[in-house]
Amino acid sequence: MTPRPFVESSELSLTSVPAFWPMAMAAQLVEQGVDLYARNLRFIEEEIKIRDDLRPNLATENTVRLDLRTMVLRDYGTRGGIPTLVDAPHAGHTAVIADYHKGQSLVETLLENGIAHVALTDWKPATEDMKDLEIDNYLAELIVAIDDLGGRVSISWASARVAGFRQW
Repeated sequence: MTPRPFVESSELSLTSVPAFWPMAMAAQLVEQGVDLYARNLRFIEEEIKIRDDLRPNLATENTVRLDLRTMVLRDYGTRGGIPTLVDAPHAGHTAVIADYHKGQSLVETLLENGIAHVALTDWKPATEDMKDLEIDNYLAELIVAIDDLGGRVSISWASARVAGFRQW
């Protein structure tokens, strides 16, 4: 009869022998690191979807007139005359609230009711490099947009908030 070992080889692991503990710890850290790396990649994929793939489209055809640090100024209709500036609220979403869908668009309504030239502020989401910006930075860019539109605009929506800061 062959003597049976006290411990089966399948029951042995690196943690059962103290000399192998550093190697076992290193193996475990590598395994955890790979898992963390995979989770980070999934997070980045979701972020790309949110920022690019899932970004809502505006309903009415437009062109980008200005691309500033805090906003994109979109142009609708035909240039000429005094444009109407629609300052969409900056509440963590795009300007889609003002140009959501055909039949549900402030921009479309303005264009269909005699306003030939509409401009829309499309505020950008805050990023790490924007953390120290103040309201004055946003107002300054709004004034740059107004100047680019010829210096005079009809004000729509929340654009009245700068009316006290500057006369056109």
